[in-house]
Amino acid sequence: MTSTLPTFGRAQVFDALQRGFGHQDFRPGQADVVRSVLQGRHSIAVMPTGGGKSLCYQLPAVLFEGTSLVISPLIALMRDQVLALRGRGIAAASLDSTQSMEERRAVEDALAAGELNLLYVSPERLDSERFQDLIAQVQVPFVAVDEAHCVLRWGHEFRDAYLRIRPFLERLQPRHLAAFTATATPELRDELGEALGMEGPDVWVHGFFRDNLRLDIERAANDDARLTRLLELVRGREGDAPALIYAATRAAAEETAAFLRGHGLRAAHYHGGTESGARSEAQDDFLADRLDALVATNAFGMGIDKPDLRLLVHVSLPASFEDYYQEIGRAGRDGLPSRALLLWSGRDYRTRSFLAEQQEEARSTEAALRRLNRLYDAVRGRGCLWRTVLAYFGDPMAQELGNQGEGCGACARCLDGDSDLITLEGDARATALAVLDGVRELDGRYGRKKLAGVLGGSRAQGVPTWPQCHGALSRSRQTVIEDMLQTLLDAGFLQIVGSEYPLVGLTAEGEEALRGETELVVYGAPPVAAARAAGKRRGGAPASEYAADADPDLLAELKAWRSAQAQEKGVPAYVIFPDKTLEAVAALRPPDDESLLEVPGVGPKKVEQYGAALLSLVEAAGDHDEPSGSESSSA
Repeated sequence: MTSTLPTFGRAQVFDALQRGFGHQDFRPGQADVVRSVLQGRHSIAVMPTGGGKSLCYQLPAVLFEGTSLVISPLIALMRDQVLALRGRGIAAASLDSTQSMEERRAVEDALAAGELNLLYVSPERLDSERFQDLIAQVQVPFVAVDEAHCVLRWGHEFRDAYLRIRPFLERLQPRHLAAFTATATPELRDELGEALGMEGPDVWVHGFFRDNLRLDIERAANDDARLTRLLELVRGREGDAPALIYAATRAAAEETAAFLRGHGLRAAHYHGGTESGARSEAQDDFLADRLDALVATNAFGMGIDKPDLRLLVHVSLPASFEDYYQEIGRAGRDGLPSRALLLWSGRDYRTRSFLAEQQEEARSTEAALRRLNRLYDAVRGRGCLWRTVLAYFGDPMAQELGNQGEGCGACARCLDGDSDLITLEGDARATALAVLDGVRELDGRYGRKKLAGVLGGSRAQGVPTWPQCHGALSRSRQTVIEDMLQTLLDAGFLQIVGSEYPLVGLTAEGEEALRGETELVVYGAPPVAAARAAGKRRGGAPASEYAADADPDLLAELKAWRSAQAQEKGVPAYVIFPDKTLEAVAALRPPDDESLLEVPGVGPKKVEQYGAALLSLVEAAGDHDEPSGSESSSA
C-alpha cells in the first residue's frame, strides 16, 4: 500500500527558497525539476555546471521531513556544498574518509537524532554495514544522485561504485528519487534511468545556454604561435581572478605553466601526478587570486566553485563535448561576462586520438573516438557555437536559436561576423540538393563518411551501392562532398541524429529546401581564423542588472570588507558573498534589514551574520555623498 505523499503549496516553496537560499525566484528550468521531485516522480535533470542543479535537490530536502541523502562522487564537492549550506543556516553534513573518528561520530549522532536536512556520502560508503545499519534507523524521504553519468559503464567518467546504488535504493525504498548530471546525451539518459531502477522518469534538460559566456575558437599555426597568443590573453584578462587553462597532458600543463612564469606571470600547474602538497598550494592560490594563471589537466575542476573566472582557455582540443562543456562551465558562474576560448592546432587531433586508443577495451576506444570526432567536426565548422553545443546535449534551446535567424549573441561566430550568410546558387546549389536528396533516401542510417562515399560512388567495402543516390556526385571530390555536408549541418538543413553513434538526418528546413519552399542560405565565412584581431575584442553578454548602477566607491569598500572577512574565516571570498550580491547592495543601498532581505543572494542567516556590517558600510557611503546634495550645494 502506498502512503499519501505530502503536498507543498506555492507559498511554502517560495518561502523556503527565500529564507533558506536568499532567492526571490527560480532560474529557468529549476521549478520544473523541483515540482517533479516534490510530487514523487522519479526525475532525471540534465543541467550544466553552474546551472543551479544543486538547488533542485537542496530545496526539496529542506521541505521534506527527515534526512535526505545526496550521493556525490567527490569529497571536495561534498564539503563545498556542506560549507555553503551551513552558511545559510541549513543543517547539512557529510561522511567521508578524511574525517577523524570524532568528526564522524558527531555526524552520525546528528543523523540519529534527526538533526540533519541533508547528508552527503560517496557511493562507496553505501557498502558499509555500519552506514547501512545507521541509515535503516532514520527517516530518509529523498535520495539525490549527483554526477549521475558516473553510472554509465561506457560513459567518460564511469565509476564502478555507482553500479551499487540501485541495490541500495531497492532496500531503502525512498519516496522521492532524482538523478542529476551535466553531461548525459539523449541516448545515455535512458540507460541512466535503467541503471538506477527508475520507473518512467521525468527528464528535464535545461540551462545549457549561458548568454554571459562568450565562446571563441581560434586556430594557431603552431605551438609557438599558440603560446604567444595565450600570453597575450592572460595578460589582458579582466578581473582579479586567474585565468584557468586546460591542457591535454601532464607534460603540456607543466610546460605551459613554465612558459608563463618565464614571461613574468604567476602561474602554477595542476594534474593527477602533482605532489599532494603542491596541488593543495596551487588550488589555494587559485581560489585566493594569488595567481595569474592555473594550467591544469581535466583532473582539476570538480568540486571547485569559484564564480568569478573571467577567462578560460583550452590550449588543445578537448576529448569530447562533455569535457569541453563541463570545463567552460567553470567560467562566469556568477553570471557576469566571461570568455571561454578554444585555442587549437592541427596536431591536437592526433594527440587526442592517440590518448583515446590507450583505452584497455575496444568499445571504450570506439566511444572515445566518436565523441572526439563530434567535437572536432564542430571546431572546424562555421555555424553558431552555442547552437552546436545545445544540439549535442538535446537542449530544446538549440531549436529556438536556429529559428531566431540572428545568431546566439554569445559566440564569436555570431558576434564577429564569422557566420556571414550567403545563398547557394548554380553548381553549389545543385550539389547541396543532391546531398539533401541522398540523406532523405538513406533516412538517417549512415554517418557522414559513409554518406559521402555513397554520394561519391565509392565501391569500397562497407559502402552500400544499392541506393539510387549512389554516385550522384561522382564527379566531385570526396572532400568537397564532406565540406558540403558540414555546410548543410551548420546551416540547419541537416542534423546529427544520435550522440554516441552520430548519423546524418534531414531537418524540416532540409525538407522545405528539397520542395523548393526555402532558399539554401548557409554560412559562407571560413571555419575559424587563427589569432584574429577580433579575438581581442570583448563582446557579447550583458553585465549583471545592477553593475551599471553600482556605486564604485561603495563596491570597493564592500569588496575590501569581504576580503577581510574571508581571510578571518579562512574561506574563499565568494562564500561570504558573490560579486553579483555586492553589486546589488552597492546599487540598491538597502537602509535596513528588511530591505537587505530583498537583495538577491541575501537570506536571513546572512543578515544575521553580516547585516549590521553591510548596513554600516552603506550608511557610511551615504554620509560621503552628502556634500553633493542640494542643501549643501548653495553653501
